[in-house]
Amino acid sequence: MISLKSKLAASVGAVLIAATFSVSGAVAQQAPMVLKLTHGATTDQAIGKGMLKFAELVAQKSGGKVKVETYLAGSLYSERTALEAMVNGSVDFAGASNANWAAFTNALLFMDLPYVFNDEASFRKALDGKAGQAIAARFEKAGFKLLMQLDNGGFRDIVNNRKPVRVPTDLKGLKFRTTASPVEIAMFRNWGAIATAIDWAEVYNALGSGVVDGEFVMATWLSTAKHYEVLKYSTENKAVIGIQTLAVRSERFAKLAPDVQKIVLEAAKEAEIYANKLDQEGSDAARAHAKKLGVKTYRPTEDEMKVWRETGRQIWKQFDKNVDKELLDLVLESQKTN
Repeated sequence: MISLKSKLAASVGAVLIAATFSVSGAVAQQAPMVLKLTHGATTDQAIGKGMLKFAELVAQKSGGKVKVETYLAGSLYSERTALEAMVNGSVDFAGASNANWAAFTNALLFMDLPYVFNDEASFRKALDGKAGQAIAARFEKAGFKLLMQLDNGGFRDIVNNRKPVRVPTDLKGLKFRTTASPVEIAMFRNWGAIATAIDWAEVYNALGSGVVDGEFVMATWLSTAKHYEVLKYSTENKAVIGIQTLAVRSERFAKLAPDVQKIVLEAAKEAEIYANKLDQEGSDAARAHAKKLGVKTYRPTEDEMKVWRETGRQIWKQFDKNVDKELLDLVLESQKTN
């Protein structure tokens, strides 16, 4: 015969077991979905802050049910390998500059061409209009959901630690770091420079050790990465302006629940607006910082700019078969009313 004490002990044990399973179940239900994001931007850049804002907004909009882990400044993958990591499923979200997308899609290849855009205003007008929509559609065809098209510090500057550069012939013989873009490589070779593709994270050391003499980068990136410390001359020849991105594989995006998809898209849009505002504010500050460090900046005369444009556009014909001509024409058409 079972005693009252034994019955009570059994009842208490049953309650404790049930409570344990209940608590475990509640913890399991509360565990957030974790999505990984990797990007080469640093936390003090507008793009990096945009990535952090995206993660913050996803957590906020999902009530903590979805968490985006951010790995910035090449802490997990370099700018080029980040895209590969996204493709093979090692991370969920990744991004890079337009130039580094060349291995995956030609949708942004036209953006590498020199002197496509008249100025910053025409660039923004194109991306906010039909051209921007067409770019996103091209990414879909290539298997990617393009979440953000971010301003990336305005036009790139030609910077080096050897001598002032006023016209293209001044580049002859100088060793210049480029991205992996075949267009950028061809452009610098056409100007007489020796082009070498180097990952962003390795450029500072390459400049300091003499592996390269210069690079072709936006002022904001040069400032935040401290490259101005090892550079002496800058030339604002306004040849190329591009974007930074954040994307996810279309297949991966499709597997997310509809409510999570909606949260991701909304967060990306808001983070894009936030980052672009910061980018505009940071560009002037970066140039002021360069001046303070003693970097000498040269702005070509109009006659010199004609030479830059003419020699820059000479390479266009080399990429007729690679560049999306329909997209390029759409961009050029959008500027005719400027």
